Order: sequence, then structure tokens, then C-alpha cells
Amino acid sequence: MSKKIKRRRPIEKRIRFNSEEWNYLIKKIKRSPFNNFQNFARILLIQGEIRYVDFSDLRRLVSAVNRVGNNINQIARLANQFQEISQKDIESLTEEVSSLKRLVEETLKEEIKKERSV
Repeated sequence: MSKKIKRRRPIEKRIRFNSEEWNYLIKKIKRSPFNNFQNFARILLIQGEIRYVDFSDLRRLVSAVNRVGNNINQIARLANQFQEISQKDIESLTEEVSSLKRLVEETLKEEIKKERSV
């Protein structure tokens, strides 16, 4: 007697690829938010599209903004040490960098949230 397994998705379909097609699909799956072919194919077949957004540029921007902030802090320390810039100017510049950093981080979080909700 065969043992019946209750599955959430009991209908199975088979598909065949040549090695070139399969390698192409593997690359697309790796770039997608899905971890395997089944999830990738199922969503693509049901929704008709899989959207992928590359956030690497935005992440590099966050890193660059952090480096700018560090550089400004170093300049501010030196300027303050030699009394060449007012404390108010230093605070204003620091707040601008913090504001820019928050904006970039919030944008990145929103884009990631949108991508995951697809």
C-alpha cells in the first residue's frame, strides 16, 4: 500500500531544461528574493512577474554618508581645537549629516520592505 502524504500543494508539474537554460535560471534565482526554483517558478507563474531591486548602490551610499560624517567629525575636532570654527557651525554641519544619513537609511528600509511584500 502506498502511503499518502498530505501536502499543502499536492499538484505536481514537471518541466525540462537544457543546461544553458538551467544555468540562466539559476543566476536569476540567486538574484531574486527566493531561495529555490519552486518558489521562484510558482510566483512567476501566478503573478506573471518577479521584481528584483538591487540595493547595492543604496547600501554603498549609506556607507559613503557614514564616511563623510566621520570626516566632518575629525575636521570639527581640529577646527574646535584651533578655535577656527564656532561650535554652532559644527553642530549645524553634524545635524545636516545626521539628517542625510537618516533619510538614506529610511529610504533603504522602505525599499526593502516594498520588495519583501511582493
